[in-house]
Amino acid sequence: MLQRVNELRGIKEGLLSELKTSQTIAAELRCRVVDAERKLLEKEFEEFKGSLERVCKAYRDVGYQSGLKDRYSYSSQGMKRKETLLYNSKANKQLAKLDKEFGEKTPALLAKIIDNPLMSLDELKSLLTLAGPSSPKSLTREDSP
Repeated sequence: MLQRVNELRGIKEGLLSELKTSQTIAAELRCRVVDAERKLLEKEFEEFKGSLERVCKAYRDVGYQSGLKDRYSYSSQGMKRKETLLYNSKANKQLAKLDKEFGEKTPALLAKIIDNPLMSLDELKSLLTLAGPSSPKSLTREDSP
């Protein structure tokens, strides 16, 4: 009987050792998967950032062209810049303020996403603030007031 108990203890120790080995392997695999996902997200973010920059530049270029056409048209009618319908003396200050706010918020948001790459869409939405009342519809969430 004592021999059987010792034999079962030996089997138990062997199984515990195998379990620890399996847990170690599982933890290493989990770390590798998380690291691979992080690298993939970083690569996708870089691609997204590049695309976003190209789109912003294209919008800027279209805006320049539209502004040049409008200015030429208004000038030919004898109108001064401040007399035009779209003149906004506060536009440069507003853009600088929004750019600064965006720059301050973005790194913190990206750090949170990188720290938790598997966060749900609801968690991500909770990190974002609603766009302001003068923002284009494309920047506001549907549930905003």
